[in-house]
Amino acid sequence: METGSTRPPESGSETGPEIGLRTPPESGAPGHEVPRTLVEAFTAVVAEHSEGTALTADGTSVSYRRLDAWSLAISSLLRSHGVGRGDRVALRMPASAEAIASMVGVLRTGASYVPLEVRNPPARNRFIVQDSQAVAFIGDPDGCAVDGIPVIGQESVTELKGTPLPPAGPADAPSWLPGPDDTAYVIYTSGTTGQPKGVPIHHGAVIALLAGAAEKFSFSAADRWLLFHSIAFDFSVWEIWGPLSTGARLVIMPPWTARSPERCLRFLAEHDITVLNQTPTAFSELSAAVLREDAVLPRLRYVIFDGEKLLPGTVRPWAKRFGLNRPTLVNMYGITETTVHTTFHEVTQEDLDGDASVIGRPLPGFGFRVVASDGRDAKAGEQGELWLSGPQLSKGYLNRPELNAERFVSGPAPAPSPDGGPVVRYYRSGDLVSLRPGGDLVFHGRADLQVKLRGHRIELSDIEAAVQSHSRVADAVVWVREFAPGDERLVCAYVPADDKDPVGTRDLRAHVKDLLPTYMRPTGYQPLPRLPRTVNGKVDRAEVVRLWEKERERAR
Repeated sequence: METGSTRPPESGSETGPEIGLRTPPESGAPGHEVPRTLVEAFTAVVAEHSEGTALTADGTSVSYRRLDAWSLAISSLLRSHGVGRGDRVALRMPASAEAIASMVGVLRTGASYVPLEVRNPPARNRFIVQDSQAVAFIGDPDGCAVDGIPVIGQESVTELKGTPLPPAGPADAPSWLPGPDDTAYVIYTSGTTGQPKGVPIHHGAVIALLAGAAEKFSFSAADRWLLFHSIAFDFSVWEIWGPLSTGARLVIMPPWTARSPERCLRFLAEHDITVLNQTPTAFSELSAAVLREDAVLPRLRYVIFDGEKLLPGTVRPWAKRFGLNRPTLVNMYGITETTVHTTFHEVTQEDLDGDASVIGRPLPGFGFRVVASDGRDAKAGEQGELWLSGPQLSKGYLNRPELNAERFVSGPAPAPSPDGGPVVRYYRSGDLVSLRPGGDLVFHGRADLQVKLRGHRIELSDIEAAVQSHSRVADAVVWVREFAPGDERLVCAYVPADDKDPVGTRDLRAHVKDLLPTYMRPTGYQPLPRLPRTVNGKVDRAEVVRLWEKERERAR
């Protein structure tokens, strides 16, 4: 498979010079001010690459200069409705050029955008609009509580695309532009109670993410990033602002294309995508399509994973055929509360030879602790909860003081700070990790995916990893099912790697028997053609259970 190199392209080469957010240059170097906000990052790129293509959607491309004028017109319209610095604006529209222009326009008023998933139940979107106290709404308000606030339809946004282009050159920064501590966006995530919780992320946190990533990747203005995910999923923040902060092109994939691995593959090839971001579940399906169709993606430079636990078995078939650096495979652990990505790890052959999910080391600026259940720092190799500190942390959930007190905590400075260092603010991730002697973190799973069954504490993700380690299994989900009062057992749904030669239940039982003790072995297995996904591309565990029950009833 011939692909582009991940080596930084030299200035003047056909792949273009590296630009955008980098580590700060030597003090006093002219014209290299490091942006403090997303607005500053965007306007700096516009000044340098005004005629370059900013985004492509539905067969139409928009230049940086055009996107600049378009977003300014949206900003002006919002300000005419009273939107100003510190406000929040709800945004409900599918991934599109209009959505991107609206995001930039909102930020240029000093406000933050609150993206709503168009496929959400109306009750959820109504809650988000009310909880966020949005002062304006952009897009389709169907089913949302928008009484008393101005609504700007998508058609109105489209009409503003024809706004006359402003003269080239820098403009004076209006007083309403945001600062690094102002909120850029609010993403709502699901909690254990089922009630969405709003996570506000400030400009400085996103800038810290982009600057830290710039030290690890060789992104350039010649790259083409795919917007694969919903704009209501925080992975999209990285997919959108990665290119818009470096002068690259953002290519927007229609949602119906993203839902089909075969159509997605053709789209990647047609648009010469160089940077692809995937959850492991989505990549497993895409990888199967690539191998099945004997496809090539010669321009692809990076596949970046996040959103779920990446097991070696997910990438082994791909790596066996294409290797590990054509494209480079990068596993990045992250959570919404710490601004998308937290760690960086290039997948290695050693990873593929093992069974651990290695997430590597934190991005520059992050500190961390691995905290054992008794509150001490865990020893090397011992599992504990990951606590994170640094400039990418959210300032706290909206309207959730009790949850803020529980999840955002103070503690001693992370290693290697000496004892007696300053007390710092951490986010308790709720994720279980262990620290290898060499310094890499290994991800084990959610603490809330631990179950206690017949006196044994069990990590469901460990069982899933054992099932998926079978060479003929593509993916697996394990849960506890109650067959009768007091009769709880482990069951498993799995996806065969090859429909033409599916692995049988007997083979799976024998495989798992060699790996797990009796109390960790599922008593029932059910093959599924694929694992259903949420709108964010993650496994929809509730829907897996429903399908499992349906197949079980059918087999009776």
